[in-house]
Formats: sequence, structure tokens, C-alpha cells
Amino acid sequence: MPISLSNHSDQRLSWVDYSKGIGIVLAVYGHVIRGLKEAGAIDDGTFFRYSDTFVYSFHMPLFFILSGYFFYDSFIKDPAKFTINKFKTLLYPFVIWSLLQTLVEVLLNKFTNTKIPPEALITCIFIPRDQFWFVYALFFIFILNALFFRITKKFGLYISIATWFIYWGFHYNLGPFNQTFQYLIFFNIGIIFSRFNKQFFVLLKSNKLLLLNIFLFTLFEYLYFSITKNTRSFHFLFITVAVLGSLIIMQLSERAVLNKILIFFIFLGKESLAIYLVHILVASGTRVILLKILHIYSPVVNILAGTILGIVIPLIIYSFAVKRTYLSWLFKFPFNKKNDKNKIRDYQIT
Repeated sequence: MPISLSNHSDQRLSWVDYSKGIGIVLAVYGHVIRGLKEAGAIDDGTFFRYSDTFVYSFHMPLFFILSGYFFYDSFIKDPAKFTINKFKTLLYPFVIWSLLQTLVEVLLNKFTNTKIPPEALITCIFIPRDQFWFVYALFFIFILNALFFRITKKFGLYISIATWFIYWGFHYNLGPFNQTFQYLIFFNIGIIFSRFNKQFFVLLKSNKLLLLNIFLFTLFEYLYFSITKNTRSFHFLFITVAVLGSLIIMQLSERAVLNKILIFFIFLGKESLAIYLVHILVASGTRVILLKILHIYSPVVNILAGTILGIVIPLIIYSFAVKRTYLSWLFKFPFNKKNDKNKIRDYQIT
């Protein structure tokens, strides 16, 4: 069993799911405002720049940290089953939804911000497009760490960290695998949190440390907004801000679960991969309908509609599909054994 952060496994899962729920809302919102920016519906002004920079400073590293937190105990329990599970729950939906989204974009080229050539239906499987970079990177991070820990459980983490330092130090261009190695550090930070679980639990529970973390995050976020991008200092600040921001989300999630505040985030977190896979199609469709058909140009209306529908409609599609054999393949690996209860739960290692 994974290491528990509390005396109750359900509370641990609720805390993690709550964090993922916040993360997926930020992910949908971030993609909505970027889509509107590309469509010319909102300008590159103060609101967009600050909002976009803030969201993208930590929301995706949060998912990698949570994934790393559960990696070790899940892997050592059954390495072979663990690896097969990653093919079923990450690589399979990556291929299916990359093809589906690309097909829709090719067919509706005249309505989209970017014109997608037909050959993208082939290349999208090898070179991740749009939001699918995350699923692609996470899958290969799992496989990479599974290989390192298979070689040596004792030093697997050190090898993984050294691999990131080599990549970061020499600036290797690995094409579609660049983000795999860029975000490897956050996955490893999650593993470190799990190895020092008692101290991590103190960090989550302490109000003083939460306030300190908020102060540090504010300070480093200010510097992050001010510094020139694509420099070593910028990358260092990104890692610092991302870890601090992720910790704040986790600390607040722990308190929200205990006090039963906005518990719908738990539900969103449980189904966050389904939302992540489908939301771009929904958000893009919403933008096209509002701007080009209904001629509604209000940024507020477009942002709210795109974000809300980008969350709700994927959940409806997922709920409808998984209950029907002829559609369940959209989200579940179709060749599971009948007694295989494995569900497509993102970032949770089973």
C-alpha cells in the first residue's frame, strides 16, 4: 500500500484528489485563455500576461510531484504489473485521444486557430500535440524511473536525479522527449517527499509553515515575473516557484478536506485525466460557437463558458462512455480481463 499521510486511507486519497481537482481547473482555465489569446478575443495585456504566467508557474509540476509521491511503493509491489498498467492507463489513452482530437482539427481546419495538416494524424502519435505532451511525458517518466529502480532500488532515485542534472547541464535537444526530462525533477521531488513522509506530513499540517510557504512563493513569484525567460536563472526560479506553489495547493487541500470545503474538487480530481483528455476539443468548440456563430466577444463570458464547459462536458462524455461497451474503449483499455477493476485514474498509481 502507498504510504499514508494520515490514519485514514480515504482521507489520503481525498487530499490527493482535491489537489488534482484544483490542478485540472487551472489547466483548463490556462488553455482557455491561451486559446482566446490566439483567436484575438483577448489581448496580450496585463490580465493575460499575469494570469497566464501565474497558472503556468506551478500547475503542471503539481501533477508530476503527486505522481512521484506514489511511485516507489506502487512499483516495488509488482514491477511488471506496474509497467503494464502504465501502458494501459497512459499510453493507450494518449494514442486514442491524440488521433481523435487531431482528426477533428483536420476536418474543421477553417474554424481552428492553427491549421493542422493531414499528416499530423500520423506524427501526433510520436510527437505529442497540444495538451497531450503531459500524458506522453508522464508515461516515459514512469518507464524511465521503473528502469532505474529495476536496476537498483537503493540508488534508483539518485540515478534519476543525476539524469536530470545531465540533461539540464548540457541542454540536450531530445525532440519530443524534452519535456520528459525537463519535468523529471518534479517527479523525483515527489519521490523524495514520499521517502521523508513524516517530515512531509508535518509540512502539510503546520499552519506556520503554510504561512512561510505563502510568503516565499509570493517573493519568488514576483522575481519569476520579472526575470528574463530562457536563462538559467529563469529555469531555477521556475523550479523553486513550481515546488512552492504545488506545496501550497497540497497544504490547502489537506485543510479543505478536513473542513469539508468545496469537496467537489475531490470528484474533479478523481476524473481529472478524462477532463484533461477531452477539454481542448470542448473549449475550442465553445470558443468557435461563441465567437464565430453567436458573435459573443466578451472575454469574461468566453473565459467562464470555456472553463466551465471544458470541465463539465468531458465529465458527461466520460460518464456516458464508460457505461457502454461500444464506447468504453475511448477511456479504458479494451482488452482487460473481466475481473480487472483497473480504472483510468490519472496520476494515481495502483
